[in-house]
Amino acid sequence: MTIKYTKKYHRDLALFNEWEKLNHPVFEKVSLEEIKAAQTKLQGHIVFPTDPLYNQDRKLFNPVFNPLPYMIIYCAVEADVAIALQLAKNKLNIPFTVRSSGHCTAGFSAGFGALIDVSALNDATVDPVAQIATVGAACPFRKLDPLLDTYKLHVPGGECPDVCLAGYMQGGGYGFTSVTYGMNCDNVIDMRVMLADGTIVTASPTVNSDLYWAMRGGTGGNFGILLTARLQLRPLGDVFGWALIWPLQTDTDFQNGTDALMLLQSQYMLDKLPKELNIQVSLCYQPGIEAGLPVTGPQYPYLMVRGVYVGTQAAGQAAIQPLCNLPGAVTQWTKVDSFVNLNGALLDVPYGLPCLPNNIMPYEDKACRYVTRELTSDEWNGLLRLFVTSPNWTSYFYMEFYGGAINAFPAYPAEGSNAFVHRTAAFNAVLDVFWYDGKTKEQDKAASEKFLADWINYMAPMWNGEIYQNYPQVGQTNYGQAYWGDAQAGLYAVKQKYDPTNAFRFAQDVNHPTGPLPTLPAWLQTAVDQKIDSKIYYR
Repeated sequence: MTIKYTKKYHRDLALFNEWEKLNHPVFEKVSLEEIKAAQTKLQGHIVFPTDPLYNQDRKLFNPVFNPLPYMIIYCAVEADVAIALQLAKNKLNIPFTVRSSGHCTAGFSAGFGALIDVSALNDATVDPVAQIATVGAACPFRKLDPLLDTYKLHVPGGECPDVCLAGYMQGGGYGFTSVTYGMNCDNVIDMRVMLADGTIVTASPTVNSDLYWAMRGGTGGNFGILLTARLQLRPLGDVFGWALIWPLQTDTDFQNGTDALMLLQSQYMLDKLPKELNIQVSLCYQPGIEAGLPVTGPQYPYLMVRGVYVGTQAAGQAAIQPLCNLPGAVTQWTKVDSFVNLNGALLDVPYGLPCLPNNIMPYEDKACRYVTRELTSDEWNGLLRLFVTSPNWTSYFYMEFYGGAINAFPAYPAEGSNAFVHRTAAFNAVLDVFWYDGKTKEQDKAASEKFLADWINYMAPMWNGEIYQNYPQVGQTNYGQAYWGDAQAGLYAVKQKYDPTNAFRFAQDVNHPTGPLPTLPAWLQTAVDQKIDSKIYYR
């Protein structure tokens, strides 16, 4: 049967008929016939602004960002990615961005040029004997985690189930088991990457090892398009999880909260944190301590400590017992369950963190700061006091504790390291602020942004100058040093080698560091000096 009888042929004809009616600026850069030719080769499809689905398709996770791309190119298979790159880069000569889940907190997942959507590249397979997963770039953790759980295997993953591997891993990839197993990028065996010219290369410890180093922590969108990664898995059965809470309303409450933070600091940070123990501390508004309260009514500030212990219930309970014994502490729940179930419960039981009154994603801004030193009692107390000045009930502060396998991984410039440089932190402190549409939207936004700015100023004396690159903020100054530290010179060298025309670019991309380029470590310089190996080593 000829191609003219296929569903794709008739789908393309329908698209062409609609496109012929358009008067779009993109046709000033490339002819309609060239776009038709690209669509004919695509297994996916192209969406223009006149398409009824365009307004939905162009949106990102955070409604703060309002991208208006010339076109959205949906890639159904890997070959589509090369066609999309050719169309955007060589035919249209317009900027392009690549989107898997669209969760970039600074909105870098879309722009005004071509949006290359790879969300269909989301396959995942598991070899339970070798304990290896082969994962597509756009595989979300809501798909990967249950698959791994079938085999009682695990790799650190995103707390939000819609986050996909590509951006998450390339920025480091912190999860609720990272103290035990390291960052997600620390568990990558090798990768397949499409370069700007459509070439697919392998990146591994022995093949294009400089690219392998750079893409594990060097931040997505800089060097090429991740197609698949092979991840080293770990056996993991049921684990122990818990939720502790302290109210923050009276002076006694604030003293109790301060004492809890001081105990966490003295017994649960850095070298004092057992690798089995994964902790997240948060400040959040909740309807109350007990379940079943209306979320549309008043909410109150609380200090919360939640986490996962990779071990038995008895050992986990013993590990957190000093916290449970503190004045004001209330144990909301403890549970032994699969990680998949606990990962959801830790952020949603008995109420969401933050507890939003409806299912509509609000506008969001956030910032984070790494801390390496101990804080004084007054500094901890001031942090609690500042949080309760939030202009609304949706603000959400949290600390992701580091240590264990994260900090034990080789740190740059050691051979065997990767581009994720934040290996000395005690915790990553993060503040999310939110606001909604409505008559007071601009007023609420201004108040929320001021609160975020006040928090940034408060954290300044405690901050070590580094920022987790998976939590970028628009307008961040000196972002290169903050995200990549001394590794940015190496990242720039890798960028020049694998993307010499700077096709992959965005507001906070890898570029020339300020000042003269420092000498790279010998192992990295040797790798950079080698020619790109474009042989196919695995599919």
